[in-house]
Amino acid sequence: MLRQALDAAAKGQQQTQQGDDQQVATPSETDALLQQPAQDINYSSTQAGQSGDDDSDMRLSSDGEDDDAYSLDGWHEDEGSEVEPTPTFLGKAWTKLKSCFFLVLNVENLWDSPSENSDPEVSRRNHLIVFLWFFILAASYALERSTFKLLVDRSGPFRLFAVEMVTFTHALMIGIGMFLSALTRKDFSFQPLGIPVVDVGLMALLDTVHMLLVFLTGYHVPPTLTVILVQFTIPLTALITQFVHADGCVKRCCGSPSGSDSQAETSLPSVEGTPLPGWGGLSMEHISGSIIISLAVLLALSPALYTIWDPNFFIYADTIPIQTAYNTMLFVSSCIPAAASQLYKEHIFLQYKQPVQSDLLNLILSIFQLVFASIMSPLVYTLLGLAATRDWPKLYPSSGFSQNFMEGFQCFLGTLDEDRAESGYEDEAVCKFSLSLVFLHAFSIISIGVAVDKIVNAGATKVLFRGISAGIIVSVVSLYIYDLKIPDFSYGPAIDSLNLVCVLLLVVGSEVYHRVSLQDATFETVYPEVENFYDEDL
Repeated sequence: MLRQALDAAAKGQQQTQQGDDQQVATPSETDALLQQPAQDINYSSTQAGQSGDDDSDMRLSSDGEDDDAYSLDGWHEDEGSEVEPTPTFLGKAWTKLKSCFFLVLNVENLWDSPSENSDPEVSRRNHLIVFLWFFILAASYALERSTFKLLVDRSGPFRLFAVEMVTFTHALMIGIGMFLSALTRKDFSFQPLGIPVVDVGLMALLDTVHMLLVFLTGYHVPPTLTVILVQFTIPLTALITQFVHADGCVKRCCGSPSGSDSQAETSLPSVEGTPLPGWGGLSMEHISGSIIISLAVLLALSPALYTIWDPNFFIYADTIPIQTAYNTMLFVSSCIPAAASQLYKEHIFLQYKQPVQSDLLNLILSIFQLVFASIMSPLVYTLLGLAATRDWPKLYPSSGFSQNFMEGFQCFLGTLDEDRAESGYEDEAVCKFSLSLVFLHAFSIISIGVAVDKIVNAGATKVLFRGISAGIIVSVVSLYIYDLKIPDFSYGPAIDSLNLVCVLLLVVGSEVYHRVSLQDATFETVYPEVENFYDEDL
């Protein structure tokens, strides 16, 4: 909308300039403009001390002066005492850079704006801007998945402290961004949050549980599986919907459907994207996509499931296969609180339908996550050694959490002794570049949010999910290369080919699932009513 307003203003200004040019082109009016400065000068002189004939004085003065003195060019040179300086090379470069920056940031309705009367070059430029954010989204998603695996592998026994570092860094970056934005706008006022803080706290609690589980178990999960298994959140949201939605399968089975509902079930909708009766507002595309993604996750879990059945089968590929298997299963279970958090957020936004300032919401969520992570870390500290030995709870006793926290702080600062980092715990820690990975991981999360916001505002929702699919492919390839340098998780070409099939199924399932929008995913914002400032009695 802003771009349309600017284009309209530019057209109006252009029409005004064209009207002025037409007026100057008239010969009689050109003479009037040429004589206007002389009349003003002579009028002031006659007012000063002359009482003769004004017309003769003006004619004499006009004949006596040089014609060049009353030309338009000469008049502008005389009157325009302030000459604009010629911009330097650095000034031109800065202007171009600033224009490109605002052009890329302003993506409001670029994708779906009508282009019948627009310039093809402008339409092509708008699509290129959206594709730029597409590449930013894909690169940011790949960076987030890659830095996550690198961070948990290098932090080793200090993975719980890494959770607190990531949440703190994320909140710090958002706070700095909000301060700089307010400083630029010279407006430090904030809009109301729009939703109760208690609901925000529950969202943060579910996100914290998810984050703790993935950091706890990600150290012992094969790199490529850390990308594949997190996609199980999509089928889980469809499954949980059947329990909580008014038209879900479970609620309809427990209740007594009416006759009209039973008749509606017999006739399936023929329009693409129409919700199926009795499936919680999901369409055939959503159900098919969820099944395909579930199949991909199940195939990726098959080595872990078989290891639990036969612990010695993959002894050639992994030092402790049973530890990898149990940690992989717990890693997948982290999708349950993630799916619950996503559905709860949609429920709260649908319930209040208030405009929400995303930066402020993310800042409050990060602060709550930092508090919850600090409280819950001692409770789950023992799980760092899950299934490593028969007496694995003794590897990380709760009494050693305080020492682990302090040494984790030293590790991220680079002051921890190398021998203590290598052999002080069951898992080895590599403290070098750990703090840099924290900043990169937090930055990638923010970059994903910004790219998603820009693509959605541009009206290119399908481009959004294809960008995520591209990020999945890039991250799997990069983590597979990283896996080649790790002595563990060397399952051979058969399992590697299976993981490739899982990635292809993920991309296909995501494309099918996101082909249409969810029925309850969109809503119209309800703004607070303006109070009546006038007294009705008057």
